[in-house]
Amino acid sequence: MRRIMTSIALLGLALFASLAPTPASAASTVDVTSATLAARGVAVDVTITVVCTAGRSGGVEVIVRQRSGSGVAHGSGWAPVTCTGEPQEVTARVAAQADGEIFRPGETLVTAGFELCDQDACEYPRIDDTVRVTH
Repeated sequence: MRRIMTSIALLGLALFASLAPTPASAASTVDVTSATLAARGVAVDVTITVVCTAGRSGGVEVIVRQRSGSGVAHGSGWAPVTCTGEPQEVTARVAAQADGEIFRPGETLVTAGFELCDQDACEYPRIDDTVRVTH
């Protein structure tokens, strides 16, 4: 009985390891390059430098949160990514939500989640970074 339980546990662990997503550090690197106000604070253009394996493609969803006056400016945007194997810049326009404040120059939290796939597998790099929004 003990041998059967051990075999089942090892089989489950092997299955879990084979289904786990590839870690971001294995093939891709992502870094927030800049965040620039657009449309008088109604949006922020977030530029991210991406290096990923040629042949992969997908997209990035960017979420920005910033204290603004007595409230919080927040919003999300999306941009496509086509990997070349070389560093490339991807810019996502993040529009402020109608129920929040406008974005202003200053410190902000940027969260970006990627989905980069080829015919064999996908990877899901993610970054949470504090950046300075500029004009």
